Amino acid sequence: MSFIRVEDGKKWINTFVAIISILAGFVAIRFVGQLGEWFDLEAKVSNFLAVSQGLGIVVGLGTFIGILKNKNASTHMQEVYSELVKVIWPDKDSVLKMTVGLVITVSIISGIFVLVDFSFRKVLELLY
Repeated sequence: MSFIRVEDGKKWINTFVAIISILAGFVAIRFVGQLGEWFDLEAKVSNFLAVSQGLGIVVGLGTFIGILKNKNASTHMQEVYSELVKVIWPDKDSVLKMTVGLVITVSIISGIFVLVDFSFRKVLELLY
């Protein structure tokens, strides 16, 4: 059962690009803030916070426009979306069963590792 329709492709692609652009802007703001701390730019540049946030907005908008205007990126994302629509997602019951099975398996294997570690530790305590 697929939750994603083919008709919603442009909306999902624009949302993905917007999220990437927001992340790029956030990284730019944090990077400039870190540079400000390293080189004491807060004291040297008036309104440093506004400048760094403005730079982050410019980087985010540039990323958004750059990705959407790039034909290779647009066609690649359209191809990825068309393949994603073909995916058959598992239902809730099968996900729950697989999760419970995975938790039980990991618990058993970690228990075995704990027992082996404990036994090796005791053997080494006897030897030394």
